[in-house]
Amino acid sequence: MSSAMKKLQVLLIVVMLAIPCGFAQKVKVGYNKSVDFSKYKTYTLKMPPPPNARPLLYASVIGSIRHGIEEKGLVSVEKDGDLTVIPAGSLDYGLDSDVNPIADTCANCQAPQVDVLLWAGFEPPPGSSGKPQPTGILRLDFIDRTSNKMVWVGTVEQKLNPQKADQSLQKVGAAIAKLLAEYPPKAK
Repeated sequence: MSSAMKKLQVLLIVVMLAIPCGFAQKVKVGYNKSVDFSKYKTYTLKMPPPPNARPLLYASVIGSIRHGIEEKGLVSVEKDGDLTVIPAGSLDYGLDSDVNPIADTCANCQAPQVDVLLWAGFEPPPGSSGKPQPTGILRLDFIDRTSNKMVWVGTVEQKLNPQKADQSLQKVGAAIAKLLAEYPPKAK
């Protein structure tokens, strides 16, 4: 493991431990209520290309997403995970969602489907990630790779100030942790 990667991991741990309460994040979650989420064991993260600006923020966001998902017991695989996880967000999160990372998620390259009759909670717009997100929004789409259906989607809204890098990193970590606390959905 490279020295830079070790430093990034230490930074992420410090950021996650130093997160003060009181950051107001707005979380919205939706999911397919017919899905047995316990069947998912692996995931593939479809990362948007890193932006030229704010590479540390980008690395923090991607690292926090990976950490949060793996805390749920899912194992990261390079290709063909049970779930394809697609992050999208505004440039506040160091992500440029104008680039569509789903182009290679399926053999026929169609946008994942949402079964609206079985959907509970926040309803995603038609299609999937790759749509520009409003400022301060991070969105995670969880797609069942076999059926190419969206099974879970969550958004978190958190305004970030690019002039306050340390504070922004703390807010990013807190927002992603709060969002992924909602996965998998609780049985009702």
